Amino acid sequence: MATTGKMTFDEVNTALKNLPLGEHKLIDIVAIILKCETFKEETLKSFVEATFGKGESVVKLDELYVDLNYQRKLKLKNLLRNLKTSKGFSKEKAGHIDVAVRSNGKKFVWDGFRRSIMALLCKMTEIAASTYNHADEFDSKKARRYEAELFLARNAKNEVMGAAEIFFARYAKGEDQAKKMASVLHMANINVCGLKPGGKNMGGFAFVEKSLGYHEIIDEEAIKKTITDDDFVFASNAIQTAWSKDISVGAYLVIALANTRAVLRKSDNTNFTDADIENKLVSYAGVKGNSQKSLTENRISNKPLESVTYIILRDVMKLNGKSKKLSGLDDEDIDLIEDQD
Repeated sequence: MATTGKMTFDEVNTALKNLPLGEHKLIDIVAIILKCETFKEETLKSFVEATFGKGESVVKLDELYVDLNYQRKLKLKNLLRNLKTSKGFSKEKAGHIDVAVRSNGKKFVWDGFRRSIMALLCKMTEIAASTYNHADEFDSKKARRYEAELFLARNAKNEVMGAAEIFFARYAKGEDQAKKMASVLHMANINVCGLKPGGKNMGGFAFVEKSLGYHEIIDEEAIKKTITDDDFVFASNAIQTAWSKDISVGAYLVIALANTRAVLRKSDNTNFTDADIENKLVSYAGVKGNSQKSLTENRISNKPLESVTYIILRDVMKLNGKSKKLSGLDDEDIDLIEDQD
């Protein structure tokens, strides 16, 4: 998207969301924000700046970069709300940002990206900072991984950081489990945090990540892989074929369809091929009113995998009486689903 001239708020939001992974100078990002046509001069004047004394450790804002290979994308609405609530930049609330200086001399804000953007919107030229210098032998890749490790340690326990964002930082850090997850998502044509441009979006990331066994392991927790990578990739591609115009893939549906493929493969009483499953899903999707949501909206909250699997077996595969046994649900569970139909 071109970023010349004035832009609507939605266009600015889209431009920020679509910033490519990699290094960006903060002043370039702010230049995009300031193109928003809904910004009034009075609004900008209301964003009061903060000043720092001679003894305070500061860094010049126009020298700062952000590395979007591990940082979260900006949410402009939240950022502006914070500025309006604080009536500008509050250095007491903001504290200091954290900056890492790479061997090429570039300064990267690894914690405090949003605070730095808010400071620039308040026309500040410097901000309080704690600065760390990477070892001379660290190339950009090693520096990025270490910054991602610092970012993850500082922010992963923050409630506002979602599962997908934590995964993204783990991937940038170079964690094997996250790299494997990224590879599977790539094969499944699913775009999470910009890692697969042009791929389909997907919500419910935590459910998918845990089902595949690639979530962050805590205290030597045993890895339980409910769904195989191959079944997941098959399910994702089948859904994208059936609902080709949808911009996203439903998390519960893709996992349950992957599970459906697995239970049919293991059953001695069925002999469906992959082509059979794909064709039946396409036929189901071709009926007016049948959406991805149609197969997931009546799921049982504490048994989402089994209940959506049952609905797929019943409504897509047309297995009727066999659906209950194959899904693993009991009579009480079936009654709960039937009552919602």
